[in-house]
Amino acid sequence: MQKLFRWIRHLPKVYSIGGALIIIVIVLIVGQALLRSGASSASLPAAVTHVQLSSVAGLSTPAGPLPVTGQVTSLSEATILAQTSGELVALNVSLGDQVGAGEVIAEFENSSQQAAMLQAQGAYEAAQAALAKAGGSGTTIATLSQGQATQSIANARLSAASTMQSAYASMDDAVHNKADLLFTNPRSNSPLFNVTASDSQLAITIQNERAQAEITLTRDAALVANLGTTSDIDSSITTLATDAQTIQTLLSDITLALTKAIPTAAVSAGTISASQVSVGAGRSAVVGAISSLAGSKTSYDAAVSSAAITNQQYATGGTTGQAADLAAAQANVKQAQGALNAAKANLEKTRVRSPISGTIISLPVSQGDFVSVPSQIAVVSNPNALEVKTYVTPEDAKTITVGGKATIEGSIAGTIVSIAPALDPTTNKIEVRIGLPDRNQNTLTDGETVTIALERATKNSGASTNTTSAIRIPIIAIKMTPQGAAVFTVASSTLSAHPVTLGDVVGDQVTITNGLTPETAIVTDARGLSDGQVVQVDTQ
Repeated sequence: MQKLFRWIRHLPKVYSIGGALIIIVIVLIVGQALLRSGASSASLPAAVTHVQLSSVAGLSTPAGPLPVTGQVTSLSEATILAQTSGELVALNVSLGDQVGAGEVIAEFENSSQQAAMLQAQGAYEAAQAALAKAGGSGTTIATLSQGQATQSIANARLSAASTMQSAYASMDDAVHNKADLLFTNPRSNSPLFNVTASDSQLAITIQNERAQAEITLTRDAALVANLGTTSDIDSSITTLATDAQTIQTLLSDITLALTKAIPTAAVSAGTISASQVSVGAGRSAVVGAISSLAGSKTSYDAAVSSAAITNQQYATGGTTGQAADLAAAQANVKQAQGALNAAKANLEKTRVRSPISGTIISLPVSQGDFVSVPSQIAVVSNPNALEVKTYVTPEDAKTITVGGKATIEGSIAGTIVSIAPALDPTTNKIEVRIGLPDRNQNTLTDGETVTIALERATKNSGASTNTTSAIRIPIIAIKMTPQGAAVFTVASSTLSAHPVTLGDVVGDQVTITNGLTPETAIVTDARGLSDGQVVQVDTQ
């Protein structure tokens, strides 16, 4: 500044006066600005937090409806599963078709089952004929020769031997020619199953079963080779039937593993698909063999029993043993009837029937598919009997009650008809079912996802207004501190924290089980506040 004045003094007089005036004006302007800034800073008060107070009773309002999402389901719905494995040769329905109870909607390949039933039918008719013969006159029975009785046994023996040879051939082909393509060293004591499946324990089981199957087939090969010399055909049939069931178990487990198989370099997706067909066909052949063996045993036993009756009656001239002979023949008829019923049951498993009347709402299979047990064939639903199923948390389940109202999609009325007493193991929530009146049945579609508002129950415990068991305040009025939950009251413009005990949370409110009374005035929003803070209370 001194240099500036010296420079001005060296200027001509006129310029010196003008420069001095300019400097004076600048100094005045700057001074006034500094004075105004100081005055303004001195006039600004420190920032004060504003809060609002309300009584606990004023904040404790009833909770609104519980919003959830649910699914429309049918009260009458059936999931149909395959009871046998094999190729689906007929599919008589399409998605959306109406079916009646008992109607056949699909059929598996069942030529072996039909043959087994035909054989069992023949055995049953032979037993009936033997019964009629046993119930005839003594003179008629006596005319039968011992040679005829012996020939009858011989014929039954030849038939049983043929059936056993055919059964062994089916077992041998199913294992050695079909299943063994999936093994390394299949005929050794430690075969290796090459299919990689999601169930590792199943693969170990299959390897053990394959090792046992080789022992079984070796024994059965010797049994079949010596049928011409064995005297106990009945025991041989029983042994072979038991071994066939062991082979069937192995093939069933392999089929199951193929449904869970993961394609690898060793076993490709094409190999898996082809093996499903071939192993399934082998299993069906073994199942048919088991039925044939049962029918053959029945026929053989009937022939032996009938021959015994004939020989006895021939020796006595037909005058004695009538009652005992008749009882034995009746027993043979019952045995044959049982074998026939078993064959019919096996055949019936290849025909898929609808257990209820309704609409096909799911049909995941196609004609020609290889289906294994217990794959889903179809789902049948009755669209005229609907309900809505939803799930709620255990805390929310305490706020609703059976008989409470439910509003579906904002306008459709329903009623809570059941609340599960325990958690669903799949969802870890409580299942709630909502019934629909008849007038609303046609407004919803089976399988549809809907929004639901469940009316909360009003519980009246009869307690006085000074108790805190029913107090519920907004969550934002709670301050979580290292010491626990607290609410704020105000005394002399200063916040004071009061510890409280929290209960269940319902919507945006929380239940206070201890620490407050309905008359207590608390800060409505505790966010950002702290104990001892100076605040200003605003009038609501």
